[in-house]
Amino acid sequence: MLLRLMGERARSELGQSVSATTSQRLKVSREGLLLIKSFEGFRPRTVRRRDGVPVIGYGHVKSARPGATITEAEAELLLQYDLLPIVEVINSRVSIPLNQHQFDALASFIFSVGVQRFEGSDVLERLNAGSTAQAAEALSGWPDRVQPPVDAPYRRRSAERALFDAAPDRPAPLDALLTAPVRGPNAVQHAEDETPATVQVLRHEKRTTQTPAWNDTGAVIFIGGVGLLAFIAGIAAFRRVLADHQATDGTVLIGGVLAVIGLIFIGVAGWNLTRKRNNKRAV
Repeated sequence: MLLRLMGERARSELGQSVSATTSQRLKVSREGLLLIKSFEGFRPRTVRRRDGVPVIGYGHVKSARPGATITEAEAELLLQYDLLPIVEVINSRVSIPLNQHQFDALASFIFSVGVQRFEGSDVLERLNAGSTAQAAEALSGWPDRVQPPVDAPYRRRSAERALFDAAPDRPAPLDALLTAPVRGPNAVQHAEDETPATVQVLRHEKRTTQTPAWNDTGAVIFIGGVGLLAFIAGIAAFRRVLADHQATDGTVLIGGVLAVIGLIFIGVAGWNLTRKRNNKRAV
């Protein structure tokens, strides 16, 4: 009941904040909500984050109690409730006009770092100085608490910056934001380090495909051994036919089949060993 009342209040206050103010005041769009939800992840019951804070739904903390459960619809209402002070601080503290993408990116950023930290951040300082490019650069330098499905401290910041920099007259698909290049304080160094590593991996893969592995060689030898045994068994069957004139036609058939299978296996094994030896010389 408490969660439902808070959600209804969120809807009411969001509606009032839009209708009772000028058209320049913005609220978080559906694209912004999807971005926040994708990084926060849905928790149907109260759990503790890695920093020890109890949380439920999409990153909701205030009413998270041990044993509490929630539906996705209720969780989204609580998310809208949690966004009320964030919407207010962006509209009241940022002195320059923002497009919807920039507003949504800032809302996700503030939801992650907190209102108080944003108010004292270099991001807000540079925004109010009229330098949106420097503000985006500053935003990239704030590490995120690493939570599933986040795979790196700056993964979320990179998605938010991609949204912040997106063309205001075009949609910003979530998949494009989530796959944006990771940026952070050491982004240049990372880019320099990735090139030799990538080349090394490609060289390793080439060497692996061309050089016979012990396991592959062993399998070839095993196949050849099975073929040799089958061929010997086939020859033994024919010798039995020659020694025992009362042998049935079945013995002759089995001996012929075993001999043929043995020759095939031996031929395949020999061909593979020859090919692997030639590949090794070519490396």
